[in-house]
Amino acid sequence: MFRFAGFAVSLLILFASAVAAAPGPDRASLIDQFLHTRVGTVSLKAFSGQVREFTLEVHRIQAEIAPGIKVEQWAFGFPGQTPSVPGPEIRVKQGDLVRITLHNTLDQPHTIHLHGIVSLAQRMDGLDPVLPGQSFTYEFVATDAGTFAYHCHFQTNLHLDMGMYGALIVEPSDSASVIWTSEHTLILDEWDSRQDPENPVHHVVPNYFLVNGRASPLIPDLPILPGDVSLLRLINMGYDVHSMHLHGVTFLIVAKDGHDLPQPYKADTLLIGPGERYDLLVKGRDGRFVFHDHIGRHATNDGVYPGGIHFMVAGGPALDEHGHPDAHADDLSHDMGGMGERTNVTRLPLLGGADTPTIHAAGFKFTPQLLRVKRGTAVTWHNSDIVAHSIVLRDVDGSTTTYSLPRGGDLNVVFRRSGVYTYHCLPHPFMTGSITVE
Repeated sequence: MFRFAGFAVSLLILFASAVAAAPGPDRASLIDQFLHTRVGTVSLKAFSGQVREFTLEVHRIQAEIAPGIKVEQWAFGFPGQTPSVPGPEIRVKQGDLVRITLHNTLDQPHTIHLHGIVSLAQRMDGLDPVLPGQSFTYEFVATDAGTFAYHCHFQTNLHLDMGMYGALIVEPSDSASVIWTSEHTLILDEWDSRQDPENPVHHVVPNYFLVNGRASPLIPDLPILPGDVSLLRLINMGYDVHSMHLHGVTFLIVAKDGHDLPQPYKADTLLIGPGERYDLLVKGRDGRFVFHDHIGRHATNDGVYPGGIHFMVAGGPALDEHGHPDAHADDLSHDMGGMGERTNVTRLPLLGGADTPTIHAAGFKFTPQLLRVKRGTAVTWHNSDIVAHSIVLRDVDGSTTTYSLPRGGDLNVVFRRSGVYTYHCLPHPFMTGSITVE
């Protein structure tokens, strides 16, 4: 067994060496270009574009990262605008002289590290802390077009986990090189909803996984219509590796870490590590297809699927297998309980008193799906399915309560406040219902 394992490793090493040694069509020129490329600080006088100035402040905010889950965040923001996680996107053009002033409005030291920018001087790299109430201006010439980022680099393990990051995009100076019709920036991250920034020992176990600061179902659809070519800029600002898989189409990977790939390649799954950035080209098609992290835990909210990094790429109307409009296409929306808001329930009978309404869970659906009851009525759910269910009931004030509904069991809830209540099954979120209390 050990001899076979050693042989296999030897074959793998030989294969890797052969691949590395195999001269690709541009390998020699790339090596020569690398060896003769000048590295180091680019003088601020060498800019050929515009002078672009930005100011970033830091604020402590409360944000909802998943339905009902609000957390403290340390957020970048432009003066006079609402701070957010991620921070505001900074977009410049190749050749511009860029000045980013950090005005530290928080009670912690902070910095700005310009992630992937290599033309700057050492003191512009963002390792020297800017104390509360102080300001510092970072300056550099945007010599290379591509996808970059900025983030705090003081006590980085905590400050990144608190949301101190944003996208830095350098557009090419030659607009003729832009072959896409739209673009989207997707910043990946993970979050421990129980983390305490006041704890001097920052040890976290992430239980929510985010795209642009939100977990499913709060991540909006990504619109890419048939005939369109969209550039997706993927940035991993978290500490976990993510395996991004797109259903329905193959994408073309054209750049990594701000560098165009000499040989773009097709894929439908991309492994992206912390700090990495990839540019993908995606062509729009019919239907709506999911884009998600294929690491199962990363597509959950606190262990509940679906959630986390799980959203839809929305193309044109769905077609059936014959290429005709699909009248039976499923609505793959993220909504888990808006039935009462979308349906007119005024024609339903008003139950209560001697009428004790019962909702049956059978065949993985609730019957009746809509109820109208008097205030003070007790509603019973009865589970006739062969599996257990869990009822997530959303109150009229937006709060949620989760109840267990075992196989063959009953759940009784008394509704004492007027309004529309919605509910869904936790492990089977397509099972939804609504109760209007009058």
